Amino acid sequence: MELPWWQERVVYQIYPRSFQDTNDDGIGDIQGIIHRLDYIVSLGVGSIWLSPIFTSPMADFGYDISDYRGIDSIYGSLQDVEELIDQAHQRSLKVIFDLVLNHTSNKHPWFLDSRTSRNAEKANFYIWKDEIPNNWFGAFGGKGWTFDSTRGQYYYHSFLPEQPDLNWRDQNTVDAIFNEVSFWLEKGIDGFRLDVINLIIKDDKFRDNPKIFGTRPRPYDMQRHIFDRNRPESHAKIRSLRKLTDKYPQRMLVGEIMVESPGEPELAASFLGKTWDELHLTFDFSLINTPFSAQKWQKAAKRWYEAVGKNRCPTWVLNNHDVKRSISRFNGNEARARLAALFLLTQYGSIFLYYGEELGLVDSSVGKRDLQDPLGKRYWPFHKGRDGERGPMIWNVGVGHGFSNTTPWLPFASGGNRFAVENQELEPDSMLTFYKSLIELRNNDPVLLQGDYTFLSTSNSKILAYTRTSEEGKRLVLLNFSAKKQTLIVSGIQASEETCRVVFSTAPISSVPVLQENLFHLEGFQGVLLHVT
Repeated sequence: MELPWWQERVVYQIYPRSFQDTNDDGIGDIQGIIHRLDYIVSLGVGSIWLSPIFTSPMADFGYDISDYRGIDSIYGSLQDVEELIDQAHQRSLKVIFDLVLNHTSNKHPWFLDSRTSRNAEKANFYIWKDEIPNNWFGAFGGKGWTFDSTRGQYYYHSFLPEQPDLNWRDQNTVDAIFNEVSFWLEKGIDGFRLDVINLIIKDDKFRDNPKIFGTRPRPYDMQRHIFDRNRPESHAKIRSLRKLTDKYPQRMLVGEIMVESPGEPELAASFLGKTWDELHLTFDFSLINTPFSAQKWQKAAKRWYEAVGKNRCPTWVLNNHDVKRSISRFNGNEARARLAALFLLTQYGSIFLYYGEELGLVDSSVGKRDLQDPLGKRYWPFHKGRDGERGPMIWNVGVGHGFSNTTPWLPFASGGNRFAVENQELEPDSMLTFYKSLIELRNNDPVLLQGDYTFLSTSNSKILAYTRTSEEGKRLVLLNFSAKKQTLIVSGIQASEETCRVVFSTAPISSVPVLQENLFHLEGFQGVLLHVT
C-alpha cells in the first residue's frame, strides 16, 4: 500500500525566528532555512512545517497576520519563499505553512475597512456587537470584547485585542479566506497547519459559557468553552476547505485543535470527519500532558488510536512552539528523552518533530525582563510564557553558535556547546546520531510504517509493550519507564535468542535484553525494538 507523504516521512517543524539568521539582525530568516536544507535532509525527514512568516505587526509573533500573501520583511521576501519551495522540492522535501484562519491582525486591510462603518464593504468580515453580549474571555487576558471607537461597536477576539476573529458565518468572508488559501496552493505549497481551527464558528446566539469554580491564573480557564468554539457548523466549513485543497494533488491539512482538558482525543478526531472528509490530520496533545508512566502513556495512546479508528490516521507529537520541550519536562534526563523518541517513532501514523528535538535541546532560560511572549508578560509568574521552547538553534560551538553574528532575539539554552550540531554529527552515541538512526530505521521498515498495532500485557507495570504487525513481519517494542533494571514476561511472546532479535536499543549495545527462560531484562529507561519470528 502506498502511503501519503505526510505519513511515510517525518514532519520537521521550524520556528523561523530561531532557526538560522543570515542578515545578522538576531532573527532567523528564510535564507537561513534554505542554507540548512541539506542538514534537514540528512535527518531523514520528508517535510518541513514553518511557523508563520506572513506580514505581521508581531503582536503574537506572526499569529496576527496583516497580509496573507506577503512575507514579513524580517524573514525575507516572496522571492525568498519561492526559492525555498523550489530548493526544498529539488531535495524531495515537502513544505507546510502555518496558516491562521480564525483571526487576523487588527492591521489587516479587511479589519481596517470593517471598522470604518457598519455599511463598509467588509463590514461583516468580523464579529461586531453594540453591547458586550456574553462572558467570553480572550485566551491572552481580559474580556474577549474590545470597543472600537471608529465603528462604535465591540468586536470579538479569542486572543489579543490585536487579533480580531473572522466571521466564518458570512459567506463573503469565507470566499475571501479561500482565495488566500488558493494563492499559496497555486504557489506549490504542499500543506497547511491550521491554527486553532476548531474556533472558527461561534454560537449564533452568543450564549454565556458555563463557569468553572475554583481559582486559576487566567479567567479564560474559568469557563467551559462550549459556545466560543467547537460549534457543529464548523465541520461543514472545514469540509469545504478540504474540497478546495483536494483540487490540488497531494496536499495536506493538519489542524491544531484547542482543548480544555490535558487531552481530548475524541474532539481532535472529530475534525477528521466521519468519512475522513475534513482535515487529513489533527493534533492530539495528550502525551505532552501525560505523566511519564508506562501505564498512563499506554492509556493515552490507546485512547487516541480508538478515537481515530482504523480508517483514519493518528498524529504523534511530543514538542512544539507552545509547550515546554520534552527533555526539559524530563528534567534534562536524556535516557527518558530517548525512550520517548523510540515510542514516538514506532507508532502508526504521522510523526512530527520540533527543531532541536533531535539534539536533546533544552528550553532557554528567559527571565521576566527579557520576556517576548505576550502570554508570559500578562501572567508572569503563573505562566512564564512560551519563549523558553523557542530559543535559537545551536549549530556550532562558541559565540553565536552558528545561528547569528549578533545577539539573538532570545537567549541560547544554557551550556549550549553540548548541543551543537557540529559536535553531535561526529559522536556515534550523540542524540543527533540516535535520531538519525531511528528515523532511518522507520523510513525503511514497512512494518513500522504500515503495520497494525497491539498493546500487550506484561508481568511488570513499569514496562510498556506493543507489537507492530504486517505481512512483512512482526516487531516488538519494550519500553522501561523506570530508572531501575526490570525483568518481565510479555504475554503471547515466546522469548528466545532465536525468536527475538534486537535491532534497536536506546542503551549501548552491551545492554541489550538478556533472554533467559522466557524473560526479558531491561536496563533503567531502556527501550528496545525487536524483530519477532
